[in-house]
Amino acid sequence: MFDADRPIINSSQDRLNRATFSKYLARSILDHQTPESFVIGLYGSSGVGKTSIINMMIEELNVAGSNMLPEEKPIILNFSPWSYSGQNQLIYSFFRRLSSMLRGVPELNNKDKIIHLLELYVSFFTHRMVPQSLRIKQSWFSRLLSKQNNEIYGWESGRDLTLVKTELNELLGQQKHKIIIVIDNISRLYDHEIKQIFQIVKSIGDYTNTTYLLSFDKTQVIHAICRVDHDSGDELVEKIIQLPFEVPPILHQDLENILADRLNVMIRTIPEEAWNSEYWADIYFASLKFFFENCRDITRYVNTLQFSYARLRDIVNPVDFFALTAIEVFLPRLYFGIRDNKDLFTDLLDDVYQLDEKHIQKDKIRCDEILGRAEKQHPMILELLMRLFPRLRRIYQPNMLTYHSPTIARKLRRICSPDLFDAYFRLSMQTGQILESEFETILSLANDREAFDQALTRLNQDERILKFLDQLDSKVIDRIPHHHIAIIISALLDNGDLCPQGIGPPLNLDTPMRIHRIIHGLLQRFKKAEERFAVLETAIRHATKSICLIVQELKEQGREHLEQEDTFVPLEFRDVRPEELNALHKLAVTKIEEWAQNGRLAEHPHLLPILYAWRDWGNPEDCKKFIEDLVQTDRGLLALLMTTLEKAITQTMSEYERNPAWEIYLDDIRAFIPIEKIAAHAKLLFEDPYFEKLREREQLALMIFLDLINVKTIKTIPRTTA
Repeated sequence: MFDADRPIINSSQDRLNRATFSKYLARSILDHQTPESFVIGLYGSSGVGKTSIINMMIEELNVAGSNMLPEEKPIILNFSPWSYSGQNQLIYSFFRRLSSMLRGVPELNNKDKIIHLLELYVSFFTHRMVPQSLRIKQSWFSRLLSKQNNEIYGWESGRDLTLVKTELNELLGQQKHKIIIVIDNISRLYDHEIKQIFQIVKSIGDYTNTTYLLSFDKTQVIHAICRVDHDSGDELVEKIIQLPFEVPPILHQDLENILADRLNVMIRTIPEEAWNSEYWADIYFASLKFFFENCRDITRYVNTLQFSYARLRDIVNPVDFFALTAIEVFLPRLYFGIRDNKDLFTDLLDDVYQLDEKHIQKDKIRCDEILGRAEKQHPMILELLMRLFPRLRRIYQPNMLTYHSPTIARKLRRICSPDLFDAYFRLSMQTGQILESEFETILSLANDREAFDQALTRLNQDERILKFLDQLDSKVIDRIPHHHIAIIISALLDNGDLCPQGIGPPLNLDTPMRIHRIIHGLLQRFKKAEERFAVLETAIRHATKSICLIVQELKEQGREHLEQEDTFVPLEFRDVRPEELNALHKLAVTKIEEWAQNGRLAEHPHLLPILYAWRDWGNPEDCKKFIEDLVQTDRGLLALLMTTLEKAITQTMSEYERNPAWEIYLDDIRAFIPIEKIAAHAKLLFEDPYFEKLREREQLALMIFLDLINVKTIKTIPRTTA
């Protein structure tokens, strides 16, 4: 059950020992005997309980009033200006409430005249006529003798503003009632409205026998007044507030008791063996308790926790999740930094990369940047993170002996386990974001080839690489240090095949084209063609993880050289010269042949463009020989059919309807091997019982191919025709 962020309404609900202070405040108001208008200030930041104190104070005023004579009871107006904020009628709304409140006091002497004078007085400021119902009632005989209209505006009364106010104060001074006006939520108003409240209190509404209690965040109000008047807001506040009170500080023990009561409701639903009280005590008393400064913090935290934990309770460690939720609520930027850097906070890659001194320093740079995002800084934040993620102790406390067992962490469903880390963020709504500080940190790693390459690998793993490319494909290219360019280009070419392909034209740029734009922009930072060639040659030569993107990049480079293409540019503006492009083609063919020899080429998901590049830039016979050898195996045949019929397969999966235009895809097969050389093998594989164990796309590749070449089989081909 979620709790609304509402103040308490009476002292019986007080758990912070504020009732005594509220009674003292009420008595201070009642004991003030001078007739002049008096202004009390109640200072406190948001969430400290100002409204709760006011409610208990009003309760005490009503109790005191119940023991007074009717003509002595205090008249209380609790005005919340926030209800009228933004309507450009704050002054009018205040006096409407005051007038309405006075009309409801039966023991108020000369009530009609007081209200009429009040309305006349207000009309000088609001330029609104006195409402018909509030004008002084004249007898029939008086109306008959009078030739003047009833007073509708203050200036029609024949009295100036000062005289009207003087007459009003004389009548109020004759009363035994004390008028107490409470104005709460002042800090929430617009700047000019805050200034209007102080005008009401000190200039317009400073009536006899009137006491104001103004509740606000002093710092916010001072800044607001300074923004309006460009003067010292501090001086104005001190001038108007005659008796200031600070909301008593909340004892942390009281907050802890409230938080404990709220959390115990949830903890009682957790199996006893799943809740480690000792671990919770370590987490809470060392760091977590410092997050909670008021009851509003507790409400925000518990509401978020109740919503999230109910959905993830079976897959997370409760103590870890309680701690992570505090980070999510109070330090959201840090929370997303943790979520998006799994390898830094878990031992995900520690078996791949040795965590030596060099890697520790790199990780510390990244971790410091993430910690720097926190909305507020406190040493306990790092302490909390080191308890949740033991790997951080190896970065920040490398000389401290610690014990961490990945097996036990997994068994206890700890967040530091790579297998369970993602589950903790399953309900996270904002994904794929890269803060400017993180982006700059990643770029700063470009002075180290391995570090920057690992950064791109991480971005690929958490599916933020396209967002990174979006930010890189901008004016930032112009300010990248010259000595970082070669490493960035090399990493982009080597990681390109691992990136999602993105949305192609006409909606957007696909990933290869986006990377080409970035590479082109970076290469143009070099003035000489031989420098640009050297960068590309080095990047291709050292690439080990990508081959298709290299082919696509060189094709885009080649379009600058084709006069029939609209991308043709004069020689002096090209990234590389014709002879250099040919050299890069030969180098790419060498890389393709390496992939073919070690068996990686046959498994590439985008085999077709690589085969065409091999045929066109290298020895066509070598390429055809590779295909002939490839199709001798079932896996090789399926690889060829899936890469050449990829578009048809995709259409069939969504529409399951044959398209006559698919015939053209057979030309891609004929470009490397005659159809008849693979038809029998394809037929045999289709008719074999093993066919049923193939993946869906593999089955569709065989069926579409046999259907297009009209092969007769002993097993019926499920026709893809409509």
